[in-house]
Amino acid sequence: MKCFFFGAIIVVLMTGRIFSQDKATTASDTLKTVVADSLARKAKNPTGAMLRSIIFPGWGQWYNGKHFKAVLVFGAEAGIIANTIRQNQKVQASKSDLEREFYLENRRLSNWWLAGAILLSTIDAYVDAHLYHFDESPNLGAGLPAVRENERAQEVFWLWRAQIQF
Repeated sequence: MKCFFFGAIIVVLMTGRIFSQDKATTASDTLKTVVADSLARKAKNPTGAMLRSIIFPGWGQWYNGKHFKAVLVFGAEAGIIANTIRQNQKVQASKSDLEREFYLENRRLSNWWLAGAILLSTIDAYVDAHLYHFDESPNLGAGLPAVRENERAQEVFWLWRAQIQF
């Protein structure tokens, strides 16, 4: 008896979610909204983002509106530059040729890491500027309404099954 009431409560709660849509939207309304939203944002210049990223670490990402990524890029490049400076100081303070060669190799390696980080951040800024208007929303319907079965019972069953799986 308790299972029956529990099952009935679940069905009632789920049907409330299914039939709770306030207004019907058409594909053209959704498409108009998407187009209006995409036109409201000003386009970013990929070359400008790339040059900004080369001039100052993270500036290209900041220009593209990716502020957290800009802070990470700045921190990574600043850390590599600090390591290069520290390795250079150790080269100048080294006493033996073996020690000097060790720190020179580490400085060269650090310079290669810096070049790779700059190249990666430059490419990232360029691609982010190109994809600035790309729709990242989870709606994969391209503005089309969802196709549903005609029978309400089957619709409730499939939606209930999907909710249980997640």
